[in-house]
Amino acid sequence: MFERLGRTMVSRRWWVIGLAVAFLALGGIWGTGVFGSLTTGGFDDPAGQSSRAAARAEATLGRTGNDVVVLYTSPSTTVDDPAFRRAVTQTLQELPHDVVTRTVTHWSTGSPALVSHDRHATYAVLTLAGDDEARRGEALDEIEDELAAPGLRTQVGGATTVDRDIRERVAADIAFAETISVPVLLVLLVVVFGSVAAASLPLAIGGLAILGAFTALRGMTYLTDVSVFSVNVVTILGLGLAIDYGLFMVGRFREEIARGLDGNANWWASAPLWRFYARHGLREGDDPPPTPDLRPAPARTPSN
Repeated sequence: MFERLGRTMVSRRWWVIGLAVAFLALGGIWGTGVFGSLTTGGFDDPAGQSSRAAARAEATLGRTGNDVVVLYTSPSTTVDDPAFRRAVTQTLQELPHDVVTRTVTHWSTGSPALVSHDRHATYAVLTLAGDDEARRGEALDEIEDELAAPGLRTQVGGATTVDRDIRERVAADIAFAETISVPVLLVLLVVVFGSVAAASLPLAIGGLAILGAFTALRGMTYLTDVSVFSVNVVTILGLGLAIDYGLFMVGRFREEIARGLDGNANWWASAPLWRFYARHGLREGDDPPPTPDLRPAPARTPSN
């Protein structure tokens, strides 16, 4: 099986490379869109009593979630000042009602819990339209620039804001980490492998594996919730396993070449076979299994 796979990969290598490039393009264009489809939730059991009670209350009474919390602060005036009240209430009233379904403020409820002890700050709680966190995130993007009240310092928080910021931070951190780690890894791999061509193999495989994992994760988001932290896991595993297997394959290839065997045939056939034996009982320190000799037999000279 491994020999047949190796021969097929070598004989149709341009097809294999073409399919890999096409898959790379798919992962880069469509797979990287996974960051907008991930969730920071998943901590509640939908079948639990509390979750079912909350779902029933929401169906009966409507959503009253604190999707966005806006903090308004003034160093010179208090919430009792008419100018303070007018700046906040007019700002909130101008928000589109099809996006913001409910607004709670100190002046609409009279609750002292919405006012700071020195009365120089208050916050408003907004409930956004949308059945899921993705739609509520789109609603937040639509109104965020309109939340600033004239003459007051405005700070935006809340569950939807935090969820969006986490997704953006994860995406930015991964890009930043790869910007630093890839050049460092390339230098280390050149030292380990001894050449730039060999060192670039694990990075190329790792990039393909990571984009493939992003594509798979985005496909899974259409079936179930996928945590935003999954991208960290697949990035680490993809790059780590690529380096591990890259080191193994390059080392095996060089061993085959040093033995004078055909690198385009024997290596492709024997390296997977060696890994298969290693997983099924070959202990550390044992000799590797014999490499099948795939070279054509010498022509026989007819006897007289």
